[in-house]
Amino acid sequence: MKEQSTRTDRPIKPQVIAQAVSDELEDDAIISVDCGTNTTWAARHIDVRKGMKFSLSGTLSSMANGLPYAIAAQIAFPERQSIAFVGDGGLTMLMGEFATAVQYNLPIKVVVIKNSTLGMIRWEQMGFLGNPEFGVEFSPIDWVKFAEACGGKGYSIKEPNEVKSIMNLAMRERKQPTIIETYVDPFEPPMPPKVSMEYVKEVAKSFARGQPYTKRIALTLYRDQIHNILKNIHTHSAK
Repeated sequence: MKEQSTRTDRPIKPQVIAQAVSDELEDDAIISVDCGTNTTWAARHIDVRKGMKFSLSGTLSSMANGLPYAIAAQIAFPERQSIAFVGDGGLTMLMGEFATAVQYNLPIKVVVIKNSTLGMIRWEQMGFLGNPEFGVEFSPIDWVKFAEACGGKGYSIKEPNEVKSIMNLAMRERKQPTIIETYVDPFEPPMPPKVSMEYVKEVAKSFARGQPYTKRIALTLYRDQIHNILKNIHTHSAK
């Protein structure tokens, strides 16, 4: 997990963004997470410590909960840091509520994993059904312009070397609701901790049935494995 959250690939790995958010959390922070691949990155890479609050729409799995949860948290605990960690798919469903945060001067931070894709749906279609993805891509939204149009603040992270500095700057904003859009690799797979042969077979089946971006997905999987192997070699060498 440490190796995954410290990589410098372009485009940025979503794990790196989750780790950057974790590094900026105050001791009594409230984190609200949306449904999707962003749930995976938050669960694995955001360090929730004693005194914090962490919320998501778990067994219900209803998208778009992250932003309204963060608004409610900031109203209930006005002195505490309230952060929404969301995907761009979920945020588009209730994005108008950001104007509500502006109206009531709620200095929430909305960290957007931006890949213009319903990522979890993509991997469910492939890994669980063996089908090519369908209807998971959508037009990108300029979240900085949207935040400013609503009367809030907007920041954009596009390069790996910008992650820590811009995240730190955005998190220090105390007066206005803020959106931090992060351009991430849309093909980074939210692989289960233990990958079953059944999962592998279904992904292979989706490739055979005409899954688009097979080369990009295969290359990402290959590079991830190479990184893991090299990390293990380095660790054993150090010992």
